[in-house]
Amino acid sequence: MNSKERVLCAIARETPDRIPVDFSANAFVLERLKQELGVREHKELLEYFHSDMVDLRGVVDPVYCGPIPKSTERADGVRENFWGMRTKLMETATGPEDSYCEFVLADCTTVDELEQHRWPSVDWFDFSDFSARLDAWSDYAVMASGASIWQHPSFLRSLDNLLMDLLDDEEMADYLLDRFTDFYVAYYDRMLTCAEGKIDILRIADDLAMQDRLMINPVQFDRYFALRLKKIIDMAHSHDVKIMFHSCGAVAPLIERLIALGIDLLDPLQVTATGMDPRNLKAQFGDRLCLHGGIDTQFLLPTGTPDQVAQNVEEMIQIMGPEGYIVCPSHVLQTDVPTANILALYETAHKAGCLV
Repeated sequence: MNSKERVLCAIARETPDRIPVDFSANAFVLERLKQELGVREHKELLEYFHSDMVDLRGVVDPVYCGPIPKSTERADGVRENFWGMRTKLMETATGPEDSYCEFVLADCTTVDELEQHRWPSVDWFDFSDFSARLDAWSDYAVMASGASIWQHPSFLRSLDNLLMDLLDDEEMADYLLDRFTDFYVAYYDRMLTCAEGKIDILRIADDLAMQDRLMINPVQFDRYFALRLKKIIDMAHSHDVKIMFHSCGAVAPLIERLIALGIDLLDPLQVTATGMDPRNLKAQFGDRLCLHGGIDTQFLLPTGTPDQVAQNVEEMIQIMGPEGYIVCPSHVLQTDVPTANILALYETAHKAGCLV
């Protein structure tokens, strides 16, 4: 099997020749790994870690041709993208991290004010050569990422304000969620059309839970999220593209609803969160979902030893495999994870995951 075949086999909950592997890290970790491992290109890094998937973000993107800069930086280091989302590079105890700041719609009190925002158009992106640039990744399971109907609105409105809108101002909430839903349905419909069958997975990322409980309760989910997610899911399925849904935290009470909407993969299996024991997840949902993630980035990968990481990877493969599982960290690797533990994760996943 090549990597694409291996991942699609896992998504179909069939037994591949080895458990597929996925790799993702933030920009600072990527640069560190390239320097320490002596590789230059992103594909070389994926090959080094035996990754079977490629996330297109920053690798193969449509050409931006909007009327405003795609991104600008102020003298104080705050960057603003074409949505109006603002971030600033912050120094942490383990290294730099980009953090969202200055939520530009936080002070809006009416829909009229929200309408005055400079909303982007799908026409700001040129997909004319997109299919040709995907050819270099034909052996990989290719994943488009970036769809969001909840997190992205919060980066403009602020999370606390958006949560209050759900409870106190349905009109404001509906307007914001619709703006992002409509944009991403149109954007990814155009991307998948232009990709000519060369994209396998569309990833939606919308954190619905905290460490110990839901952030969005089932009633709110049904009211605000179900039909909007279904629009994106149905659009992707119309292109024969699978849906990965990402939510950190204790999301278990919503998994049945997500399955009913048609998701194919659940990510990232935050095993330290309440109700997210991997054995229970496999027993309850493993016959209906491909499960993606599960190697803890909160405690194990930052503070464990390479031997502890290797042992955990072997245990997860035994619990979650052999069918319907893709092994990878429970979040993007960040600067607090030492290189030795990253190497232990992927060396063990490659060896322990072999089934033939």
